[in-house]
Amino acid sequence: MPDNAQRGEVIVEGDLKVKSAAILADIDSVIDQTLQIFELNSKEGEIIESIGSSISILLTTLKLSLSLSQNIFQNDFPAVKSAVLNGNAEIILMLANGNIITKKFGELDSTQVVNVIKEAIPKLSQSAEARKVDLTEKIVLLKKVAKQFQRVKAITGTEAEEEE
Repeated sequence: MPDNAQRGEVIVEGDLKVKSAAILADIDSVIDQTLQIFELNSKEGEIIESIGSSISILLTTLKLSLSLSQNIFQNDFPAVKSAVLNGNAEIILMLANGNIITKKFGELDSTQVVNVIKEAIPKLSQSAEARKVDLTEKIVLLKKVAKQFQRVKAITGTEAEEEE
């Protein structure tokens, strides 16, 4: 006697076909959903990589590394003492025991990425503004210096004409 019949269930042949069809439909649904999740995870990873690449460009252009809140990484590394985002879009984690862990930006989960962005953008904005002011001041100074050195060209150019 089948196990099901021992429990007081009687499976009729038609019932088995209906249940089998339902199970197969459920399997198809789970497989479809799993494939969609796989595709979404892949897309998420591509987007995170793209964000990391853009952050790397910003940090390199600004010649900057950013300190980050340890709280962003506490779930993965409870003993984080400090965290720094460098120009290669890597997060350098200093642990309480002295160990150092390097995580590429693309290895972060989406929650960590959002938290890093929330913290980094105001710092990047402030740094960009300061860098822009600094470069503008340097350019003004260099223009003045170049203008003064034009006098040397004028003197040298005049002497060259006199020698001819």
